[in-house]
Amino acid sequence: MPRKPISVWITQVLIAFLGLVGVVSMTYYAVVMLPGILRLGATNSKIFALVILETIVKLAVVGFFVSTVVLISRRSPLGRWFGLLCLAAGLGFLAYGQFNPSPPTFSRHVPMFVADNDAQKFGMFVGELLSLVLYLLLMMRFGFSRASKAFFATHSQREKNEQPG
Repeated sequence: MPRKPISVWITQVLIAFLGLVGVVSMTYYAVVMLPGILRLGATNSKIFALVILETIVKLAVVGFFVSTVVLISRRSPLGRWFGLLCLAAGLGFLAYGQFNPSPPTFSRHVPMFVADNDAQKFGMFVGELLSLVLYLLLMMRFGFSRASKAFFATHSQREKNEQPG
């Protein structure tokens, strides 16, 4: 039985982290927004229904991330494909956040990293580009490397590949 490749370990931890961030942000949102939602829901049932639907969809996404971590740990072939889907969703979330930053009036925070000159802007660009390349490399190694394919292969596929030809 092949050992778990490092790309599988990294992906499993990353997906679990994304799921944990989703749970924490949903909990924070529910606690902060609950009084306003209840006030609006008492007067307008459509808003209340939309909030319930949104919560169900968010819970389904978090549940998908959690089930993907479980499938990866059980060596299920579906875990490989669901893991790739979760990594692609994480890349989509990061791209959305990069291209649609929240306005300062809503976030109430000063941006963390502000470039003062062109050299710093170039350094930020190189860092973001390097991060993207490494993330895409992780996706490729997790989904399509020989070690990953062997790890996620079913028992009958492993026996077929190990038989002398």
